[in-house]
Amino acid sequence: MNMNIDLTQVVVALIGLLSAFITYRLIPWIKTNTDVKQQTLIRAAVQTAVFAAEQLYGAGEGEKKFDYVVNWLKEKGYDVGKTEIEGAVYELLNQAGVIITPTKVENSGE
Repeated sequence: MNMNIDLTQVVVALIGLLSAFITYRLIPWIKTNTDVKQQTLIRAAVQTAVFAAEQLYGAGEGEKKFDYVVNWLKEKGYDVGKTEIEGAVYELLNQAGVIITPTKVENSGE
């Protein structure tokens, strides 16, 4: 008795299931995970630059410190906006116990 079982259909079905799993589960997970890691790296780089600028220039000299941070980040390959840098400055000041009061922006055009 010689029984030959053709598993071609089963293998094709398994490949189809595996492809669907990769497309709908694995690839989105990889994209999400990479974005989180990249954001963490950027945040750490910005904080490092802000801390370094604070140590180099001390109190005051805000414009010099900002320029230093922007240039240091560009040298490292990061293109970071002013908002992210200001957020890191706020965190630094908050850790140091500095009380920050919001300033009122006035519109001189009216």
